[in-house]
Amino acid sequence: MNLISLPWTCILEYNLRRSFFSSSSSSHHSEVTEMSAPYGPKQPILYQPVASQGMVVNPKNSLNKPDIEGKGREWSSDLCACTSVGSCCLAWCLPCIIYGSNRERLSYLERNGTPDPDHGGTCNSHCFVYGLITGCLGIGCILQIGNRGHIRSRYGIKGGGCTDCLTSCFCSPCALTQEEAEIELEEKALTQQQGGYYQKA
Repeated sequence: MNLISLPWTCILEYNLRRSFFSSSSSSHHSEVTEMSAPYGPKQPILYQPVASQGMVVNPKNSLNKPDIEGKGREWSSDLCACTSVGSCCLAWCLPCIIYGSNRERLSYLERNGTPDPDHGGTCNSHCFVYGLITGCLGIGCILQIGNRGHIRSRYGIKGGGCTDCLTSCFCSPCALTQEEAEIELEEKALTQQQGGYYQKA
């Protein structure tokens, strides 16, 4: 081999080696790509709906108040919480109307499992009896004690006869308003479950 053909031989050999390593590298890259994704393109991730903690499960406990050591839950509203200004004023001035309304709405729920469309009415027999006993003897709270205990039992609220007596006798208007709020929460929950719109009278 002469000196003139030597450079051309080196250039030819260099080009052959370069093309060989280039094709080898691309082949290796495609193999790695295929191995890194053996299952094809990624599929979209689907999420199943999960029930949130705020969902109403039991209409008789629509705020999901926890049971306290198996003794029952707390009232949905505090005793001195004025949940409705109109109800508070009525409970102080004419408690017989609130008492009669609570009794009638509660009886309707127990009989039919749906809210009373008349919201207990304005004056009924329960209202008349409460007003008569309170006006003549001043002991209408005796009727309220029994009704409060009945409401506690229905809604699984902790307490006893002693607390019912003290609350009904010494905080009668506040107790009536608290009991009304409890009944109203169940009525709202039942109406929402049936796809309706609850409107207070």
